[in-house]
Amino acid sequence: MTTDDSRVDSSMRELSVVTVHAPDPARAARIAARCHAVMASRRRASLTPAPARAAWRRCLEPVLVGGLCVVFLFEVLARAIRLYGF
Repeated sequence: MTTDDSRVDSSMRELSVVTVHAPDPARAARIAARCHAVMASRRRASLTPAPARAAWRRCLEPVLVGGLCVVFLFEVLARAIRLYGF
């Protein structure tokens, strides 16, 4: 038996005494109902039309991020070309 095997065996012995705790059914039902209510309210909020300012922001952010990614890519390529002397 190697050192790792003895460590695994002692870990398994320690894990064997760990008990499984099940939540109280009434509390679990309350939490599930609260979660469903929050998800339903978010769904209703997402169905309302967004103001024009938010629509512009939703279109502008991906364009800006994509532009920055392209600039970063060209900078990486330029440095690689200078480094390897192509």
